[in-house]
Amino acid sequence: MLKLTKVSKIYEGKVAYRALTDINLEIDKGEFVAIMGPSGSGKTTLLNIISTIDAPTTGEVEMEGKNPHKLKKNDLAKFRRNELGFIFQDFNLLHTLTVEENIVLPLTLDGARVKEMKEKANKLANSLGISGIMNKRTYEISGGQAQRVAIARAMIHEPKLLLADEPTGNLDSKASKDVMEMLVTINQQEKTSLLMVTHDPQAASYSDRVVFIRDGKLHSEIHRGDSRQAFFQKIIDMLSLMGGDGNDFSSIRV
Repeated sequence: MLKLTKVSKIYEGKVAYRALTDINLEIDKGEFVAIMGPSGSGKTTLLNIISTIDAPTTGEVEMEGKNPHKLKKNDLAKFRRNELGFIFQDFNLLHTLTVEENIVLPLTLDGARVKEMKEKANKLANSLGISGIMNKRTYEISGGQAQRVAIARAMIHEPKLLLADEPTGNLDSKASKDVMEMLVTINQQEKTSLLMVTHDPQAASYSDRVVFIRDGKLHSEIHRGDSRQAFFQKIIDMLSLMGGDGNDFSSIRV
């Protein structure tokens, strides 16, 4: 579904900085993959390249056999809007719009009919438990609710790949658990491929596989077995093996 071949990224400047080196990574359709590593390891750069916000210096990115980085500007914008969904740590919702207006924004940009937009938004709101706040402004709702709204907005056009950047970063442990369980449900029911960058071992333990990155290179990966608790422990062990700052990983929650 997604394939990266020898992807490297060098930022030019007075001193050239190599953010990524020869990254090879494949994600199957319907797979849920978490990316972890210390601060400055290249996680966000990798996510930005996959999301086409940034381009690789060398190497190939393919999504369903096509390289989005070779698309013309308008086609790329359309690809980003139709094929990808984005969830951010700080929600990136527009405070001037209601919850419902935020959710349907991607469809508005595509010129969809109002009736169709409302139907899709209501269906998603029901499944995410946010039907009661559709007319509220985003500053009137909690962080956990805001992240559910962001998930609904990301899913409204049924993307093939959902990209999440620290989706639980600003949430308490209860809201984090709710959001991760929702992402798992979306992944399993819609067969949406999911790629998540996180510092949180608890959030990562919901994935099928964790890829660890360090100093811009792939370090290792571990797969989930039957037990999420055992997987969580493996993640903790790997993070301690990799070392790094105590602040690099969020407080551990079991």
